[in-house]
Amino acid sequence: MSKTLSPGLRIGWVVAPEPVIERLADIKMQNDYGSSSVSQWAAAEWLGRGLYKEHLVYVREQLKIRRNLTVQLLMTYFKEIAIWSVPTGGFYIWLRLTVDVPMHLLFERALKEGILLNPGSIYNRNAGSYLRISYAYAKLHELEWGIVHLADTIKELFGN
Repeated sequence: MSKTLSPGLRIGWVVAPEPVIERLADIKMQNDYGSSSVSQWAAAEWLGRGLYKEHLVYVREQLKIRRNLTVQLLMTYFKEIAIWSVPTGGFYIWLRLTVDVPMHLLFERALKEGILLNPGSIYNRNAGSYLRISYAYAKLHELEWGIVHLADTIKELFGN
């Protein structure tokens, strides 16, 4: 629920025999002094009334629109400088640059342009030529602006 409903909503459920639940509840209380009962109540209401299921349908539709726009933009601006796979779900696309661009320079230039990059090396030290393109949170026009400017920046650095 923290990814699809509210970033601060950090609750979970466990189904187990009562002695296990009691022990886990005790350990949890010792670690965090208890979660907010308001957030637990809100989550229970969303789930109990079917609102969360409806919300997930909406979120999936929106993510699909964003993914499709991102893929269209990548086809237009990145087809000569990168390769990628179209994900069936999720929040981002892994892009592998096929041109030799110093990632630290790309990161610095993009940051100056107002584009925050997620270099693949953050997630895997051997993924130096990868970028993680997130399409989940930016407004559609911001997403388009960022992809166009990122492609221009890469082409400048590559000398193309």
